[in-house]
Amino acid sequence: MIIVAEGISAAGKTTFARQFGEGRWLPEIEAKGRRPDENAPLIEHARFWADHNAFRFQLAQEIEAKHGFAICDTDPMKVHYSWCMERAGFHWPDKFAVAVPAVREAIAQRRLGFADLYLVKQIQPEIARAQKEGDKTRRRGNFEQHLALQPYVIQWFTAISGILHGAVRWGFPQADALIAEIKEKAPEVSPRRFDVSVFDALVEQLPD
Repeated sequence: MIIVAEGISAAGKTTFARQFGEGRWLPEIEAKGRRPDENAPLIEHARFWADHNAFRFQLAQEIEAKHGFAICDTDPMKVHYSWCMERAGFHWPDKFAVAVPAVREAIAQRRLGFADLYLVKQIQPEIARAQKEGDKTRRRGNFEQHLALQPYVIQWFTAISGILHGAVRWGFPQADALIAEIKEKAPEVSPRRFDVSVFDALVEQLPD
């Protein structure tokens, strides 16, 4: 079972995921220094991020195979970031329209897929700012930009919830309650993990 903790910066994704112990949670993977040059062709950016995110999804599956479940600090697919950036009016070289075919191909190749459960936390801006200021262990660049993305993050996962019924929950549950639920149900893998028709339907349902 692959579980995603999602939300903007300072929503508490990392704090939530770490509760499940080393080896069971998957952090984001730093890509600076390896990304294509800013002026590289758009397809290079799309392929880089599809491959980068596919590698992270493979790691999630390795954790799942070892422990029965994996907790991911943000969605390994992460193409929602390109869509949200464009919707909010920010520049990002991985353009959504160019990224879609690369992501779709990775899903068809079973290198990238959908999680079994998405836990999405919405947070009030003032609370996010307070949590940012209280965390001296991390430097959160472009924080105000991340705040501006929140409405679009919610729109994205609302669209997923309309396709993968029951796969999206709003907020982070108590860790022990989630563990008990996983043990009771036994780890469940969605039969639609690598279903490209889910991705097609998601792209179709996103607001124009």
